Amino acid sequence: MDINQVRFSNFSIGNSSARQAKEEKTDENKAEEIRKESISTFNPEKMLDAMETQGLQNLAQVNMVSKKEVNPAEFLTEDRIADIEAMMGDFEAGVGKIADVLEDEFPMLSPDNRLAFAAHIFAAE
Repeated sequence: MDINQVRFSNFSIGNSSARQAKEEKTDENKAEEIRKESISTFNPEKMLDAMETQGLQNLAQVNMVSKKEVNPAEFLTEDRIADIEAMMGDFEAGVGKIADVLEDEFPMLSPDNRLAFAAHIFAAE
């Protein structure tokens, strides 16, 4: 039993076995040994099975959902539908005014971009 054993790397104080040199393999020998182990344990069938399993786990399920129109009458009252239609009329009129100004100021904008920019400006007001 070593009670006050002090170690510095491969050396120790008070231990006679410290002077025995450790057998270290060179980097080339270690690399060669690792390569041989990996080649001897490599199984292509297991690798392909693992890749197939991983592919099945990552397989995306895409289901086509048929589009159906939403009927606002199922969710809103007639008064609320009338209010929304009136607000949309005001919105379209405001966007149209701003789009006319943008057409004069920025004639290079396409009609789609001009309307989108006008809607963004009107919504921010």
